[in-house]
Amino acid sequence: MKSAYGDSALSWGDPNLRWGDPSYVLEPGDPGFVPPSPSPIHPPKKHRNSMASNPTPDPLGELIASGEDLCDGLNQHAAALGITHNTFALSRADLDALIATQAALVASQGRQPAAYAALRTADSNGKGFIAAAIKVLSISLGDAWSDAWLPTGLPDNIVGIPSTQDARYAAVGGLKAYFTANPGMEVTATNITVTAAAADARYTAITAARKAVNNALKDAKEKLLARDSAREAFRKRYRNTVDEITALPLEAEDPRWYDFGLNRPADSAQPGQPANVHVSALGNGRVLVQVDGARRANSFNYYRQITGVDAAPVKLLNTPGTQQTIEGLPAGASVAFTVTGVNDAGEGQPSEAVGVVIL
Repeated sequence: MKSAYGDSALSWGDPNLRWGDPSYVLEPGDPGFVPPSPSPIHPPKKHRNSMASNPTPDPLGELIASGEDLCDGLNQHAAALGITHNTFALSRADLDALIATQAALVASQGRQPAAYAALRTADSNGKGFIAAAIKVLSISLGDAWSDAWLPTGLPDNIVGIPSTQDARYAAVGGLKAYFTANPGMEVTATNITVTAAAADARYTAITAARKAVNNALKDAKEKLLARDSAREAFRKRYRNTVDEITALPLEAEDPRWYDFGLNRPADSAQPGQPANVHVSALGNGRVLVQVDGARRANSFNYYRQITGVDAAPVKLLNTPGTQQTIEGLPAGASVAFTVTGVNDAGEGQPSEAVGVVIL
């Protein structure tokens, strides 16, 4: 035993502490000594490798392409894996709805240029009529604005062609009413026709063209709303399907993840190696570099290495695009190009180098 005085390591609940005068502490071998409890053994912490995730694609084209891959995987494996909530039929229906509404939106937007062109033509014809009418009426009403011009309907108290389409539309309508009320002011000649009938024809054409533009815009808006609704529905379906697959007892290295167009949990979070890099010499020191893409890549780094000049690949740029025109290369030089994928986890492995002689 030893003295307890001044031992700061002791605590009030120590079973080997004996209070008295003097106080003492039992040591190993003393009668009544209580051995200390062994410290709990904590297993070493396992450091998980960063795993590749499967986020829901945001760009529409990527979402549709990923949806096609997902549906292909469901068609192949849904029954065997026991996928029951987000079946191939349900996923395919939602994807088809998105594709159909996107096609309808594109078609609707494609009709707008023709509608606007017809309106520009009708407006131009209206401007010509206004100019001819002013020329005819100024003989009687004068070149400057006065109260005599009020019945003509020309806006802004100005004798001239209005500067806006809306004002020109109103002016043609006003002149139509004026010549209808004052047929004696009409002129029909070889080179000029200023009549109520001519004004009515211009006004009717502009009215129809404006209506067509408004209808085209309204239709495009409706198609956009329908597309956005279908997009949101498929995004939800895609996410739910991926979550259902993730919850399955599917091994982290099972290749069937790829059949769904998904990254395996065993894969690194960094992008995969870009595939199928093609380089074409365009002449004038330019080349076109194209790549099929890389798993998990959000963007791409493009590198060049000029033989005899660059000791290592030189990074040229980072871009989301899978093709890039590189300029300013020395004619006759042999240049190797590589591409890497990039995402928030970093830069992936470079592609195989592809060489070309610069023209």
